[in-house]
Amino acid sequence: MLIVTQTPEQWMDHAYELAVGAGRRDEVPVGAVLVNKDGEAIGVGANNRERSGRTIAHAEILALEDYSKRYSQWRVPPGTSLFVTVEPCLMCTGALLWARVDQVYFGCPDPKNAGLQRLMPLIRGGVFDHAFSEIRGGVLGGRCSQLLSGYFRRKRRAAAASSPFPT
Repeated sequence: MLIVTQTPEQWMDHAYELAVGAGRRDEVPVGAVLVNKDGEAIGVGANNRERSGRTIAHAEILALEDYSKRYSQWRVPPGTSLFVTVEPCLMCTGALLWARVDQVYFGCPDPKNAGLQRLMPLIRGGVFDHAFSEIRGGVLGGRCSQLLSGYFRRKRRAAAASSPFPT
């Protein structure tokens, strides 16, 4: 599927729809879209850990794998951007660095599992072979945060309702 849009918000809206789909499958609702410098979607992914049974089946990793399958390449083209509904974790940040993604746009921060912000001092310090040229958080941040909060609220309610112990 090729979707050409021009603003970070439009791309994040596409990632958001992928996240909604993941939530409907009872996966943590996170979606990701890789976009080349010409404004073409070159890889998409949505969390799929529960269904696949794979630890690494995060949206960002699946978007990179989708790109690799389409183009038989592990390194993305220069100028590639990633749009993801939640701040990437440590594993995904590492994969994005290795793949040479240039810009990362994320919806809401993830202070508990964040990797991107925690690695920034090392990235800026030149520890890695690559550095992101731009990082921007808060793109449709309210919507992305509400989607995640609603998902975990429903999970907690369902767990409490099925518990044999009164709360």
